[in-house]
Amino acid sequence: MKRILHITIVAVLTIFFIWFFLHNSNLGDVWSIIRTTNPFWLVVALLVNFSALLFRTWRWRLLIDSRHPPPFYPTFFANAVGYMVSTVLPIRAGDVVRPALLARRTSVRFSSALGTALTERILDLYALLLLFIYFVVTHWNGFASDPDTARSFFIMKSGAIGAAIVLGAMTIFVLSMYFYRGSVRRVHEWLGRFVPARFRPAWMHFYDAFTQTLRLANEPGTAVRVLLHTAGIWFCLNAQFWLVLVALRRRLPFDSAFFISGVSTVGLAIPTPGGVGGFHKACQFVLTTFYHFGVDLSVAVAVMFHIVGTLPILVTGLLLFAHAGLHWRDVKTQPAAEQAAEEAGSE
Repeated sequence: MKRILHITIVAVLTIFFIWFFLHNSNLGDVWSIIRTTNPFWLVVALLVNFSALLFRTWRWRLLIDSRHPPPFYPTFFANAVGYMVSTVLPIRAGDVVRPALLARRTSVRFSSALGTALTERILDLYALLLLFIYFVVTHWNGFASDPDTARSFFIMKSGAIGAAIVLGAMTIFVLSMYFYRGSVRRVHEWLGRFVPARFRPAWMHFYDAFTQTLRLANEPGTAVRVLLHTAGIWFCLNAQFWLVLVALRRRLPFDSAFFISGVSTVGLAIPTPGGVGGFHKACQFVLTTFYHFGVDLSVAVAVMFHIVGTLPILVTGLLLFAHAGLHWRDVKTQPAAEQAAEEAGSE
């Protein structure tokens, strides 16, 4: 019954947001706009999106072990298949699948890789929020003085304030983990008492793996490389949006992608498969409200955003998935299998 209820809720949300997104649009006109896409710039956008996967692989290897990183191909495989899973499922399942796949193909422990996945999320959230705040600050006067956008400008201001609060909270959290590691570990260990006994070793190993990545601050060269890879990831993720606009002959300033990325992340948080509907509506809101795009044009652009943002991951992940002879049941059981293996090893 829980599974049926979950599927029903996801289906209803997906249908509602697709309807909300397509409401008042003319699909014939939308298709006509999409057909004008310049194929050269579209291919460039797809390649740029694929490059983000390479940067993610290089960064993950450094976070796992900067001195003896896991081999490139198994790490790339785990990343590609994991992000493919997150693209097609309504939850961030890839964040668990990636460590499981890596643990199966290398000597890296599942909980260790899972701990570094948390570090990746923190780095990406820092980049996303900083770019969004930068955009709001630099465009503060422009949108506030425009009568067409002034009413909605409070959303930008509220979002920037919320982003600053989250950044401050994350910074305090990371600094406390770094400077008061022992005390925070004891708190984490105390919380582990509420975790089933068989999961406690993995619970603590996950924590230790996460705090281990904070020691990169003592390795300036490695820390700089991690930050450069993070910058490369977010340059690619933002450049793909701008290149889609170029392909559709609707150029906007490059930093408009910072705004689109920030708002579309809210849409991706809606639990629909691959963010379908929620992502599109968030992009449409930005384009129609702040850049005066018509409904049909905003639908066409949002659809192309989604295609460029997911197609390279889907194709790469599915090809590697098929080449390895995996099945969906393997992906579903991988995390549980790795958890069981670690428990057996710790006994």
